[in-house]
Amino acid sequence: MSNRRAFSLIELIVVIGIIAILIALLLPAITMVRDHAKQVKCAAQLRGLGQAFANYAVAFKGAYPAASGWVIYGGGSQGDNEDPGPGWTEQLEPYYAKVSTGVFHCPSFDDQSLINYFMETRYLILNGRPLSWKSSDFSSSSNFVLSGDCSNINCYVPPNGDNNNHTQDDCDKDSARWNNVAFFGEEGGRNIHRAGNNVLFADFHVAAFRKYDQTSMTFHPTKLGMNWSDLVDERGQ
Repeated sequence: MSNRRAFSLIELIVVIGIIAILIALLLPAITMVRDHAKQVKCAAQLRGLGQAFANYAVAFKGAYPAASGWVIYGGGSQGDNEDPGPGWTEQLEPYYAKVSTGVFHCPSFDDQSLINYFMETRYLILNGRPLSWKSSDFSSSSNFVLSGDCSNINCYVPPNGDNNNHTQDDCDKDSARWNNVAFFGEEGGRNIHRAGNNVLFADFHVAAFRKYDQTSMTFHPTKLGMNWSDLVDERGQ
């Protein structure tokens, strides 16, 4: 008869321990790969959004869609302090895709909000202009922040954010009141991806930043290095 030897309890525990250590070493790498995939998908969606802005501008003689206040997707009064719509995301639907398909939802947001991207409007409202850009407004389109991850918690209703004035998601997120692409450490800010927040520039390229970079971005259509908080009324009022 052959002499067959089984694993002892100690040997089995050692093997299980080694497997557990290997899993613990692999999990961070798997998480990083998953997070990177989400960021890549988000960037691709923002590039598609940039193309939608371009197509819209062609159809409307250089004008981009107009922003409003707090608008609920679907239109009509919802009893939620809604402002007149439609929102800029709804206006872009014929040139991009339906909001309900998820193209405006960043996969790194673990919530049910339909819209996680914004349109920059701070300069427009401070200077009394209609909240609609024209393609001719930008002297340095490769630096002007047009859109990106809406990372400010004030732009979302609970439990996803801190805005208690509304009960339903805003489909017209713009930066008239808050710095929507607020980075970690700024008021209401957070970094959505490990590499930072995805930003869509007016020339429609996308890049990720962990903090405001005055050498690469501006919130002023003609002046470089202007942060959201640097913008003022230039009419002399």
